[in-house]
Amino acid sequence: MKLLDSDHCVAILRGRLDLSNRVAAEEELALSAISVGELVHGAHKSLHASENLARLDVLLSMLVCLPYDEVAARRFGLLKAHLERAGETLSDPDLQIACVALVNVTPLVTHNLAHFQRLSEYGLQLEDWLA
Repeated sequence: MKLLDSDHCVAILRGRLDLSNRVAAEEELALSAISVGELVHGAHKSLHASENLARLDVLLSMLVCLPYDEVAARRFGLLKAHLERAGETLSDPDLQIACVALVNVTPLVTHNLAHFQRLSEYGLQLEDWLA
């Protein structure tokens, strides 16, 4: 299983990312509940909200939605404290997405490697399919 960040989901929706060469037929792809919120928000803000929401529904039906649960929330609190002590910041939604990947022991597939790289020392694995 691999966890798709919102940027990769948007690339799929816009036809800029073909998964046929990236994912084996039996491999599951997931996204976090946080990413679902980001994507729904973006669709509602768009000029073609109903069309974009329908396309998003199709994509979501093909992905596993991983929850932001208590285990992920506890990891979030720990890592946010560590980052603050180190004088680094990461937006709460991005850190929550990273924590969902960490507690599910799955790579985060994101185009924002520089943003998430600081979490590699905590075990976060990263892949970029848009590079």
